Amino acid sequence: MSKCCKCAKWFPHNWLCLKGLSIIFLTLFYLAIVLCVYQMVAVIMHPGITGSLMWRALLQIAISNLGVALGFLTMAKILRVLRKIKQAVAPCCCSKEEAKPEEAKQEETK
Repeated sequence: MSKCCKCAKWFPHNWLCLKGLSIIFLTLFYLAIVLCVYQMVAVIMHPGITGSLMWRALLQIAISNLGVALGFLTMAKILRVLRKIKQAVAPCCCSKEEAKPEEAKQEETK
């Protein structure tokens, strides 16, 4: 669980930060591609589907599965960019909290 997500930590979207979510969507992208290839091979190998019916089935599989895969890839890229923007604009508050005790220790030693 992310250290930065302090409020409402029980919601699933707070379990992972933007990096973890982008990795999940990238994994889903690759799984959608593998599923598309598997379904296309299954249609090609099926003995009852021939001719124009096979080509229409392959086209529909390609359009639907690759559209979903493109959506997953888009979400992964958006989350990655949002993470970079968040780090540039508002760095994680956890590093500030960790730095404060170190500064206090340095001041005490002086």
